[in-house]
Amino acid sequence: MRMRRLRWDWAPVVLLGAALFPVVAMAPARPKLDGPRTVDDVVSQCRATGATGRELANEAIAAVAGAYPCYSLWHLWESPERSLRSHRGWSHQYNTVLLFVLRELGFKARLVHAARVRGFRTPWWLGGHTWAKVTVGGYELDACASSDTNRAGAVNFVPLTPELPMRPITRWAVGASLVPFVVVEVWRAWLQGRDVAPWVYGRKSR
Repeated sequence: MRMRRLRWDWAPVVLLGAALFPVVAMAPARPKLDGPRTVDDVVSQCRATGATGRELANEAIAAVAGAYPCYSLWHLWESPERSLRSHRGWSHQYNTVLLFVLRELGFKARLVHAARVRGFRTPWWLGGHTWAKVTVGGYELDACASSDTNRAGAVNFVPLTPELPMRPITRWAVGASLVPFVVVEVWRAWLQGRDVAPWVYGRKSR
């Protein structure tokens, strides 16, 4: 009896694993883009502009945003560095890259996360967002590479819940919670013969 219960408890995990493998195997290839592929590339691009202070931070935001033409939850497992090489990712990935770039440029910066923000057209379960806080001229400003029109202190979203420090457990917990939604949407799109929803994979809107 105990063995049967154990097997039944594991059944959802086994089924999710069986559904997940094709989703990972059939994930879209990286888009063709002649752009920076490493943090050092982005840093060099920003320094070459000759900008300083807040304008340099803005150059970093625009450069990282430009290196990510595609939004993707289909590649949750990729590290921020790999996502940069592949030119696709979600806020946990591209804004971590932005954090690295800002720090290399000499700014004090940190990552924060909010469980709910307003500004993105996403399903309710994707209401959270991660972004950077950069200190410029003694002021800590919001910085986000979700759009190349964002500027330090002027971003395209509004937090609806408290800003919390981004911790490793937050990254893994949020990513793991999104896996079932991504798997279901990809399979639904395949079975219906349509493209996946843009909140899973698609060109980033400005």
